Amino acid sequence: MHTTLKVSASSSELCENGGLKTTFPSGTIMWTKSGKMHRIDGPAKENIDGEKHWWIEGEFFTKEYYDQLIQEVKDMPLVLRLVDPRKWVREFK
Repeated sequence: MHTTLKVSASSSELCENGGLKTTFPSGTIMWTKSGKMHRIDGPAKENIDGEKHWWIEGEFFTKEYYDQLIQEVKDMPLVLRLVDPRKWVREFK
């Protein structure tokens, strides 16, 4: 008697910023960069049930604080973004 085990693998695709977008068999999608949860244009983790989590460079943020932080960066003059010590701010488009 033989038993067949079906294994579903996750799939990953390279993002514009050099990070990875990984879709797991469960339907969960995660964005990472340099091994850390990271996304600046939306949640870094989306579960199939709609639950979302916001992370930047491995640091978790509430949706409200994430939105506030992103707005502050958007309002920042480009010249200040380019010299900001946070790498993700310098890469912000």
